Amino acid sequence: MSTDEPAPQLPDLKSQVMTQVAERWELAASEARASLDKTLAVAFLGSASSGKDAAIKALFGLDFGQVDPIPGSTDRARVAPVDPDHHLLVINAPGFGDLRSEVAERAEEVLDALDLAVYVVNCDGGATIDERRDLDRIRQLGRPTLVCLNKIDLIRPEDRPTFIRSTIVQLGVPEHMVIVTAFDPMPALSQTPIGVPKVISWIHKKLSDSGKALLFAKNLRNKSAACEPAIRDAAQRAAVAGAIPIPGADATAVMAIQVSMITELATIFDRQMDQELILFVIAEALAGSSRGFVGWAVKALKTAGWIPGGQAMTLATSALGATVASATTYGIGKAAVAFLQRDGKITGAELRDVFDAEAHQYRQQVHPSH
Repeated sequence: MSTDEPAPQLPDLKSQVMTQVAERWELAASEARASLDKTLAVAFLGSASSGKDAAIKALFGLDFGQVDPIPGSTDRARVAPVDPDHHLLVINAPGFGDLRSEVAERAEEVLDALDLAVYVVNCDGGATIDERRDLDRIRQLGRPTLVCLNKIDLIRPEDRPTFIRSTIVQLGVPEHMVIVTAFDPMPALSQTPIGVPKVISWIHKKLSDSGKALLFAKNLRNKSAACEPAIRDAAQRAAVAGAIPIPGADATAVMAIQVSMITELATIFDRQMDQELILFVIAEALAGSSRGFVGWAVKALKTAGWIPGGQAMTLATSALGATVASATTYGIGKAAVAFLQRDGKITGAELRDVFDAEAHQYRQQVHPSH
């Protein structure tokens, strides 16, 4: 469908966005600050050869051997802060039994407050009875536990599917708990760690309910990968809201989600995002009302009878409404990341190009029928 035909004339976009951003920005900023005041404890368990240190470095850019542990840690089970304020604590231990028996004092308190465990298994060595026992103990705590089948690059590609299936059976864990990784792969196979975005997404989802996902994301090494789960989560919530974030539509619920999303993305990049910057990102992304994704959305809604006579109206939740809301939110999120990556040195036209490309791609991936 061509996107070059004139779209219906709609009320001034900037004034609408300005009003809604002003109403929601302070609340979004307050929620972000509250999230960063929480404490998060993540344990990395596994044998000395499994790649725990590599996992910590791939995720947080932290050389664990050079970080001073907090009092109460031992040589075998260590607890160290990722951030200067000690809000994110990482536990590095051979196994759950070692951790429970050796960690004392302050570190024992950290263990009791454990939020999530990442169990790293060396693919090259296969799963052992001790690893199965460790995993059973951890799961009894009721904490979210991710199993990383690490060093997959050492297994021949044709053997990997069989190996993965058999290892999952040996460990006695469901597939949704397992991600295949290579945190420090052979350079000939990959210049970057394998599986890290999936690990980030898995952890983000598990921490969302406790409000600690933002604290985790802010301390990640790969800022772009850290933002992706937050953007997709916002897009999914926008779809549920069902409002249509285009000029003239009643976008109250979706706008709140978008303002909160951009505030979170700025927090991940450790940048203060004020109302004017949020206004710029949203208004510029949606400014091309006669072309690109917004042009497509307006014409699709008009064809569906939702914009009679060219006048926008409040829209009820529907499949098309969800498509427009979610894809628009995703596109705005990716445009905000481009803005932050370039430290604000991006033109409105460049920002709209990012928005259009990402919104269209998301629509085609998630809602191919629309």
